[in-house]
Amino acid sequence: MHRCSGSRQDGSALLLALVAAALAAVLAVGLVERAQRSLARTEALVAAERGWQYARGMDEIAVALLRRARSEGIDPALLDGAWSQPFEVPGGVVQGRLIDQNARFNVNALAHPDGATAAAAQAAFRRLLDALGLDRIIADELADWLDGASVPSPGSAATNWYSRRDPPYRTAGVVLANTSELRWLRSVDHEAWLALAPLVSALPEPELVVNVNTTSPEVLAALLPALEPGQARRVLTDKPFSDLPAFERHPLVAPVMRPDVRRHLTVSSRWYLAQARVVLDEVTRDYFRLMIPEVPGYDGFRYVSQGVP
Repeated sequence: MHRCSGSRQDGSALLLALVAAALAAVLAVGLVERAQRSLARTEALVAAERGWQYARGMDEIAVALLRRARSEGIDPALLDGAWSQPFEVPGGVVQGRLIDQNARFNVNALAHPDGATAAAAQAAFRRLLDALGLDRIIADELADWLDGASVPSPGSAATNWYSRRDPPYRTAGVVLANTSELRWLRSVDHEAWLALAPLVSALPEPELVVNVNTTSPEVLAALLPALEPGQARRVLTDKPFSDLPAFERHPLVAPVMRPDVRRHLTVSSRWYLAQARVVLDEVTRDYFRLMIPEVPGYDGFRYVSQGVP
C-alpha cells in the first residue's frame, strides 16, 4: 500500500513538473514574441525617422537648387519633374524631384473671395473638363464642396447625398489641402481622377496663375476659350517665352488674348512640390513638401505617401 501511494506521489510530482515546464516554455515564447514585436516597432520607428531626416535633406537641396537657378538666370522650369541621381545612404537610396505647381490648374481658385473671379475660374475648369472628356458637373460639385453649400447647384450633389455615404461625410466648406480630395466628389471616379491628377494642383491661395512655359495644352486652352487644344499644343512648341508680352505676340495667341486672362498668366513659377523618395531596407516612402523658394522658413509639409502626389 505504501509503495503504491509513493508511486502516485511520484507520478503527480512528475506531472506537475511537466506542467510547470510547459507553462515556462509558453511564457518564454510569449516573451520572445513580445520582444520581437517591440524590436520590430523600434526598427520601424527608427527607419521612419531616418527617412524623414533624409527627406528633409532633399528638401534643403531642392530649395538651394531653385534659388541658385534663379540667381544665375536659369529657368527653374528646366528642373520640373526630373528625378535627381540616386544618393546612396546606409541601408538604401534617396532621390528627389520638383513638380511645378504653377504649371497646373489651381482648383482652389473656384473658392476665390471675389465672386466674378471665382466664376471665371469655374468656367475655365469646365473647359478643362471638356478637353478631357469629363462631365462638366464636376466643376459645379467642386464649387459646392469648397463653399460647403447645403443647397447645391442644379445637377450637383447636395450635402445629404454625401451624408448617406458609408461612411457619411459632408461638403468641406474649405479649400482642398490636396488634389486627391477631389475623389470625395460624387462625379469623380477613378478614371476621372487619373485624367485630372497630372493637370491640377491645390494651392493654399485662391489665385489661378499658370506658367505658360511649363503648362500643358489642356490647361492653356482652358484659360483661353478661343484657343483650341491643338492650337495650344503648337503654341507651346515655341516655348520658352522670355516674358509675357513675347507670349502674347505669338501668332496664335494674339488674336484670342483677352485682358481679363492676362492676370492668370506668367512666365515663372512660384509654387513647387518637392518629392523625396526614400528607399530603406527595401521599403519605399514618398515625402511631399509644398514650397515657395523665395519665402525663407515657409513650411509647407504636406504628407507622406507610398503613392503619387
